[in-house]
Amino acid sequence: MYEIDPHNRLVFTKTGKKSKLPKFREIIDGRIKIDKNNSFIYHVKQPQASNIPQQIKLSGKWSLNKNHDLVLTLDKKHKMYARDKLTIKGEIKDAKANKLVFSVAAKSGSNQYRGYILNLSGSWQADKYNRLTFNVKRNKGATDILTFKGGWSINKKNQIIYTYEKAHLKTKKKITKTIILKGHWDITEKRRILYVLNKKIDSQFDFKVSLGKPLKRGLQYKIGIGSVPSREKITLLGEWKVNKKLGVLFEMPYEKGKLKRIIFGASCKLGKNGTVEFKLKNKRGQDLGMDIKLSRKILKDQGEIFLRAITSKKEKQFLIGGGWRW
Repeated sequence: MYEIDPHNRLVFTKTGKKSKLPKFREIIDGRIKIDKNNSFIYHVKQPQASNIPQQIKLSGKWSLNKNHDLVLTLDKKHKMYARDKLTIKGEIKDAKANKLVFSVAAKSGSNQYRGYILNLSGSWQADKYNRLTFNVKRNKGATDILTFKGGWSINKKNQIIYTYEKAHLKTKKKITKTIILKGHWDITEKRRILYVLNKKIDSQFDFKVSLGKPLKRGLQYKIGIGSVPSREKITLLGEWKVNKKLGVLFEMPYEKGKLKRIIFGASCKLGKNGTVEFKLKNKRGQDLGMDIKLSRKILKDQGEIFLRAITSKKEKQFLIGGGWRW
């Protein structure tokens, strides 16, 4: 039986059964690595027996436990050890569009700890409960899903923040950890919003939400997160602008002070007190169920242009954006 001890060392139990008795267990001094196919590799430093190879390669299904440690459940390829679980204790160091990075400390033969980095390659998706998941791709098309069961929020840069508690290995005291997922938002459908990390590898979250509620400086949604949904409000911060050729623009700050611009088509009509009401549409001209009212002050010099254009038409309404002409 294979397992990982509390010090992140590989342990081989000769009896095939877990035992607390040292004589049944052999601690193998080495270091952990994950290869490009997301297989577990253990490089043995000094084999203590002739039957232990210099490199041990194990395959199986990856998952996260409640403490957000990395768990590998061995597959049927290892007949004698199938369903053995190797739990690698560490912390999530970084989250990239195609990679999940773990920081791990392991005890060596000299009783000193050595730190190293493990990379799992894959892509991000949202599950049916609007939870964050990382899909780990293995050989022969198999995919393991690492589910982040905690809640998430949005910071002032419109980035997704995932926060979780982790028990410290020695003190057992819980520490709060935070992961930042760097991407940008897109709105293409009614009651759905996208958070795109890397479109080429389909690394993006597709969230199911309520109809959007435009705010003076943002766009607000209600969302249920978790298998027993907790109802949350999330707000995308940004500014509303209008361009008579492009349409209605929503500009949001994101990484390194950059602006992400979402362009909507819209039908427009004259509102009360000199406002212009816009009914937002996606690029295919489909109604998004969102209405926004902008004053001449917000529209600035284009306010008078819109008012003249609307009042000059008998139907009191016209379309902008998405390739439509006035």
